[in-house]
Amino acid sequence: MREQTKFIHSGIEITMNPFKVMIGFAVVMLGLTLLALSSAENVEYGGVVIIGPFPIVFGSSPDIAVLMVFVALILILLPLLMRW
Repeated sequence: MREQTKFIHSGIEITMNPFKVMIGFAVVMLGLTLLALSSAENVEYGGVVIIGPFPIVFGSSPDIAVLMVFVALILILLPLLMRW
């Protein structure tokens, strides 16, 4: 049986599974490795930084910036939908 760590924050019990944390870390490391090994010359990038309710969107081209706006909308709406 997997071990789980429980936290109580504001009366809500939060269960943290170490297996999921390790899988998340492995996925991030795999992504960074693939990015470092890729030899593509024309790489486009973008990102979203959410500070409170305000998203900050950036991208290397206008097309990627528009895509990041949609990603920001999804990231803002996802917690609202999960709450229902």
